Amino acid sequence: MMETRFYGHACIFLKWRNFSVTTDPWFSKEGVFLSSWFQFPDNTELDLTPIRNSDYIILSHEHQDHFDLNFLRTISSRTKIIIPKYTDSYLYETLKSNLENEIIVANSLQKTALGPEINFCPVVQSVPIWDDCSLILETPEATILDVNDMKITSMDLDWIKDNFRINYLFMQFAPSAWHPYVYDYPHAKKVSLLRHKTATRFDYAKEIFLSSGADLFIPCAGPPCFLDGEQFEFNFLDECVYSVLPQFYEFAKKEGFVDKICILLPGDKLQPNIDYTEINERNIRSEPFVNTREYLEDYKKRRLHVIKRELRKIKKPSGSLLNKCKRYFEPLISSSPYFREKINGRVLLDVVGAINEEIIIDFSKPADQVNLFEGEDFFCKLRVDSAFLGLILENKLTWEQLFLSRRFNASRNPDVYNEFLIVFLRFADSRSYKAYELYDKNKEAKETFEMEYEGKKYTVQRYCPHAMGDLSKAKMTNGYIVCPGHGWNFSIKDGRCLQNKCSIKIEQLLEM
Repeated sequence: MMETRFYGHACIFLKWRNFSVTTDPWFSKEGVFLSSWFQFPDNTELDLTPIRNSDYIILSHEHQDHFDLNFLRTISSRTKIIIPKYTDSYLYETLKSNLENEIIVANSLQKTALGPEINFCPVVQSVPIWDDCSLILETPEATILDVNDMKITSMDLDWIKDNFRINYLFMQFAPSAWHPYVYDYPHAKKVSLLRHKTATRFDYAKEIFLSSGADLFIPCAGPPCFLDGEQFEFNFLDECVYSVLPQFYEFAKKEGFVDKICILLPGDKLQPNIDYTEINERNIRSEPFVNTREYLEDYKKRRLHVIKRELRKIKKPSGSLLNKCKRYFEPLISSSPYFREKINGRVLLDVVGAINEEIIIDFSKPADQVNLFEGEDFFCKLRVDSAFLGLILENKLTWEQLFLSRRFNASRNPDVYNEFLIVFLRFADSRSYKAYELYDKNKEAKETFEMEYEGKKYTVQRYCPHAMGDLSKAKMTNGYIVCPGHGWNFSIKDGRCLQNKCSIKIEQLLEM
């Protein structure tokens, strides 16, 4: 009989006879993203011998809560590591320079035989905003779809359903981004935005589960918890938003699919073909969810010395970062007229900490784009510690790692999401800009669907321009089509987006 065991966050362990496979192990006690994220519930005291001796470890993507290099340094030398084939070689190069294990690069949408009656197939994110991947494992007893935190599109899911019969779906169910936490919003606005994000994510998870045809849904891949004293209240900002597993369970009850939910805690074994009601009710009433503040206070005491030690390792700059900013940003901005045109404005870096200075980055200029701030207008302000910015400028930290850490503050004027700025910072690579430009120019906007709202019929672009969410499955709220992927709102009147400077094609049908 096959053993399927959940080890916390996004880590799944499969054993068939004497053969074993593990996905995305994250067990290091140092935390990730500048020691901001920690496993919730804590899984670091489990017996990890089976994981360390797996025949294969599969890594879905480069985020540090899925790619735990410190833990990987402790695994058996005979364990083979499998990664998806991405456009960049970051995962491969980092593994190759740190480990002696054999590394296998698997092509998307192609099966790889791992062992006796075990096949693996990666499905790389079809939208090149994120390098992320769903993992499919075929076994003699069940087929597992591990979406983890990939933003899976309808097209991705259609391909999966055409090629596999899914039994178990492991999937992220709660939001974990930096917006609105780091923005200078009033508390009430943050809470309102968080509730909207959580509700949207719940709806999205339900839709993917029902559409997948899976027999069982196992919520996973977070959320993490924040244990640094400066970040501790993130855990409780929205009525204990980081204890949302019971909330999701209640949502499943309300929506009528609770009988297909399986709540697993770190170390729990998946038992097929049973009624999970008793186990679920017991697990959501365990200490991390019932006594969350007390649990996290105790957890924080165990990790504070580690957090302080890791942050002390970061070198503080001793002089102005202006010239380093010029060398970092100006070649990137000049390399892509497309991104300059799309961003077309100024970003202010408010540098604090050991060095205090204000640096303006002007995307509207073809050259000499980085200078000291002299009172110019700007649409985005990022307040960043000079030590963290120094790491970015030396390519020792990525912007996305900083963003996920939430160790920065931000403001926008107007308060509109600029996707091209985020993509520009996330990639920080001219070749990736070219690939994204090609994708952006060729987004599929031709496919439409018909819908009715308040007695009128419309032809609407089917896919959201942000991440190709299927708008034919969207809800209508106050005259807006709400994308099921990330909750972006598009006006039924003219297709304009409420959150961003983009729009969808929409046309009212005239009655004949």
